[in-house]
Amino acid sequence: MGADISLGYSLKLKTCNLPKMRAIDDRAKANTELHVIRDGMHTHLVVPALTLYALLPQLEGYFAHCHWISAGWGDLGYYGASHQPWWLGARALLLPTSAVVGLRPIDDLVDCLTESAALYTLELSPTLMKSVAMFVCRDLALDRSDQLTKVRERACGTQFFMAQGVYTLANTCNNWTSYGLQTAGLAVHPMINFFPSQVEATLRQNGYLPIKRGHQ
Repeated sequence: MGADISLGYSLKLKTCNLPKMRAIDDRAKANTELHVIRDGMHTHLVVPALTLYALLPQLEGYFAHCHWISAGWGDLGYYGASHQPWWLGARALLLPTSAVVGLRPIDDLVDCLTESAALYTLELSPTLMKSVAMFVCRDLALDRSDQLTKVRERACGTQFFMAQGVYTLANTCNNWTSYGLQTAGLAVHPMINFFPSQVEATLRQNGYLPIKRGHQ
């Protein structure tokens, strides 16, 4: 499904509106924790839901009553698809393709981890927290009616939306997470962070250690 609509869609997105950001209210400002989850080959930024809602209110209709939203970047045809043949993954790496942002509502950060996952917590200033939230929101494509375009949804609650930009070998989920960390003020080289181990190394080099499931 996604593979068939990807190439034409990327051209249309260039004419779509960027999200119109609202001011962040006091409730959203109170939570300035950014989290990073590494799970398998993927990394995700986890942002306070209220902060995202304040900047992009269209999101609230999709994710009611959650504390956090995990955000990840991926290829339109492959990321979150129920059927993921090897050739589709290879195409995503070898050819520029349209991208999606996967958003998952989270209430308990530790309970949501798989046995092999790791969680990192970063305490940011309100200004940096807003910058990271804006980074996530600005990669979500809006149509001419200022609405999000939902592509698919998984049973775990993750919903996938059309993104601005393209997915390439030099712009994988781990590069994307690294750009978000750069926005958060970390010393990082996003262009060379292709693998989750590199993202974790960046976090450790900046003084952050992981929490794993069952070890708080």
